[in-house]
Amino acid sequence: MSGSGGGELRVPIFNGENFNFWQIKMKTIFRSHELWEMVENGYKIPVKEEALTEAEKKLLREYAVKDARALGIIQGAVSD
Repeated sequence: MSGSGGGELRVPIFNGENFNFWQIKMKTIFRSHELWEMVENGYKIPVKEEALTEAEKKLLREYAVKDARALGIIQGAVSD
């Protein structure tokens, strides 16, 4: 992941306690990996992707990857 220095990203695990502190840590992680906007706003898939320019398709793919990264971080940051 960009900005991770090549190592595995370690996120704090939310276990049901200290939510406010966990939330601040998670927001900082998302911002440092340029994912906060994706977490906060998401992205919309166009109805007709074939009508997009190549630049728009590339941007859409980048958004999809960022969305998947953010979801992966969130899923890895909560206990079972």
